[in-house]
Amino acid sequence: MQFDECFEGEYRIFVGALDAPRGEGFIAAVVVSRLLDGAPPAARPPADAAGHPAHGGAPGHRAREVWRDDSLACGYRWPTPEAALHYAKNRAREMVRKASPMLASSAA
Repeated sequence: MQFDECFEGEYRIFVGALDAPRGEGFIAAVVVSRLLDGAPPAARPPADAAGHPAHGGAPGHRAREVWRDDSLACGYRWPTPEAALHYAKNRAREMVRKASPMLASSAA
């Protein structure tokens, strides 16, 4: 398993390349959280894997999960973890940039 994260506007994108359950390859997974305090990424305290402030972080910095998919592309098996991570990150960025209704309905 490999993981990565990035920020896109007011969203935190956490992606993963998970070992495929049956067979070789990796499946792509994503969790998108909306940052509730509106602080730019550089001003935020470090966060744990769930998007919560790490120990000692300011309690006002919170995030709400708005989209999760642990089997992107219907569980397609990517040949490398890098390919799975790349796909997941691009898919999440596309949803955020296009202001997908899926993200808006969950964030309300």
